Amino acid sequence: MDVRRLALWEGRYATYMSNDIFSAVIEDQGDIVLELTSRALSGARINALALPYFRGTGAGVMSDENGEWWQSRQSLYQAGGAYFTFPAKADDSITTTNTYWMVRRYGTEERHGGVWRASEMKSREEGNRYRIRRVDMLLPGHPVLYTAICVENTGDIPIEGSASWHSMLSYPAIETSSMITSNARYYTAYAMASRESGIGRFKPGVVFDELKHAPLARGGSADAGFIPPPTGTYDYFIGKANDRDRLSWIAVNNPRSQLIYLLLTPRIAESEEEYIFPNVDLTENYLGRMDAPWALFDGACPEVMSLTCGFNSGPKGSRNFVLAPGERRIIYVANAFQCYDNPRIGMGFYSAEFTEDGVVFKRTKSWAMIPIDHRFQAIREQSARIFNPEEE
Repeated sequence: MDVRRLALWEGRYATYMSNDIFSAVIEDQGDIVLELTSRALSGARINALALPYFRGTGAGVMSDENGEWWQSRQSLYQAGGAYFTFPAKADDSITTTNTYWMVRRYGTEERHGGVWRASEMKSREEGNRYRIRRVDMLLPGHPVLYTAICVENTGDIPIEGSASWHSMLSYPAIETSSMITSNARYYTAYAMASRESGIGRFKPGVVFDELKHAPLARGGSADAGFIPPPTGTYDYFIGKANDRDRLSWIAVNNPRSQLIYLLLTPRIAESEEEYIFPNVDLTENYLGRMDAPWALFDGACPEVMSLTCGFNSGPKGSRNFVLAPGERRIIYVANAFQCYDNPRIGMGFYSAEFTEDGVVFKRTKSWAMIPIDHRFQAIREQSARIFNPEEE
């Protein structure tokens, strides 16, 4: 087990955490996870997360040599990776992804043998005053980054916004013929936002039960859970989380490299402060964004192919996450990524079963398992010590 600080680019720092099979790199700028790394069967270390070519590497937008261009696109300066967003994605206010986080503490944990880091950011903007504390943790033998986030309204008026977790994946973690699976009850495709330029493959505003029966914009249906060769399309889906399940999850299975990625969050709160995401979401950008910087210039050839998996509190632009003055909410998320040595699972799995040891993906008599603390016991214990120091 290892945890240490790293110097990245100019004025940019990160925390490196690892066990024998898995590692994570979390940058202070925006508290964005830059790497979730496991080894493939061939031996190569593979990062599940996408880092677009245009991602900024300077100390910040204002000091960047292209700062004038970036000022109207500040959220894209930190694009890619895995990240938490609150209260919105607007560039004209302080958000979780466009500000610097302070790493307060990091170290080892005795009971479970894990390593952890604790970070914090504050917004003192008028009408937008809040504090967020975060704990990230790795456990021995688990290819999983566990995250706990505490959002607190420090102002004297309610904050209305949205909260979400997103993990942006790209090659080599995903390839053509990779399969997306989720336990959401039903899905809806949404139209692109006004700032986005591209072509949608699926029909917006129609509710459907399974990703494999998604209605196409030009009629008929197609499998939205199958990653095709580049289609030049861009689609955004929201799925309603299943109230009958104890967890919400999204899995991406890459049969060519025998890799599986899993995003997980609880569906049952263990306290009144715990927030449960009501939705899962998917953004399928199969070389479909034609606006800069996704293309070199507006209308040019798209340069980025990615799949973004996440959980949110509502569609883009909604303000469903409300905090009264002094109120706080706690969120738990886990990102898992590992290889499997069972070619039959590469044909797709029929079920995901959560056992004492982890999650088992099954296809008839074949199976693959990810060791994971899906009850979030260890991260709950560690984050409670950070979020409630007065109880120690």
